[in-house]
Amino acid sequence: MSVTYYFFSKDKNKKLSDHFTVGEFVSYSDYYGHYPEQIPIESRLIIMLEQLHKHFNCGRIDINSGYRTPAIDKSVGGSGSGPHTCGKAVDAYLYDKNGKSIPSKLVACFLQDNNVPGIGLNCGGNPNGTHFDYLGRVWHADETHYNVVSDFYAYTGVKKSDVYPAGSSTANTQVTKTTASVGTVQNWLNTNYKSGLTVDSIYGKQTKSALVKALQTALGGLTVDGIFGAKTKAAVRNLSTGSTGKLVYILQGLLLCNGFTTGGFDGIYGTGTKSAVVSFQYKHGLTTDGIAGRETFARLCM
Repeated sequence: MSVTYYFFSKDKNKKLSDHFTVGEFVSYSDYYGHYPEQIPIESRLIIMLEQLHKHFNCGRIDINSGYRTPAIDKSVGGSGSGPHTCGKAVDAYLYDKNGKSIPSKLVACFLQDNNVPGIGLNCGGNPNGTHFDYLGRVWHADETHYNVVSDFYAYTGVKKSDVYPAGSSTANTQVTKTTASVGTVQNWLNTNYKSGLTVDSIYGKQTKSALVKALQTALGGLTVDGIFGAKTKAAVRNLSTGSTGKLVYILQGLLLCNGFTTGGFDGIYGTGTKSAVVSFQYKHGLTTDGIAGRETFARLCM
């Protein structure tokens, strides 16, 4: 999991991705102008918001509620310790390019397909508001009643063709190289490795070099020069389902920057990361075993 703390006074206008800034993750309706100084934001929220923006061809996405202090969370009916209080949740309202609301039932189904752990349909009783979080794993059929469901498609009667009008039956694994995902990776590298990158969501030479340097640092015992050579390749350890830690973060970062959606940027080698690895391996003629080893890392770092 990757939560970054920002300072509202200094960072409120900081661009986190193509469409979102720090200040959007604290809403006026929660604070009425009296904002907290520190704001935690889970990186996977940013990635998913951008995926929603792209998939539904949004004109805009409004974050009605993001980070809440425990006191604010209680004041709006929360427990004071839920996912909003640790920066792992948003209540989002999606609009198309004509300003028309995109129904929550479509958004919830898309989130389900992308294995988002916490989803709330009809956020606050509004059929166009959707809650999602990365804290637990509970899917609420209606946030005003908190009844739990296991399949939003069955509950809402939505069909795959409603969510994927082009006919796709599953969430897309390909994204463009200039995406919010790249910006999130750049932020992570700056925070964890002091890479000094400009967060521009563009995967260029400096970001690639920073990822290789991070890999060399995490592997240990290597010259940290940002060049994926023979010694770096020899030091690579296999990563597979169940692996965790910084090496998995770096793998996910490389996949995201190369245009593959991992289902999260959390340092956990789960089904989404394995699917991305298999897709990458298939595209580049590698053995499609879902294990990220020397050849997979070498191709990712080319």
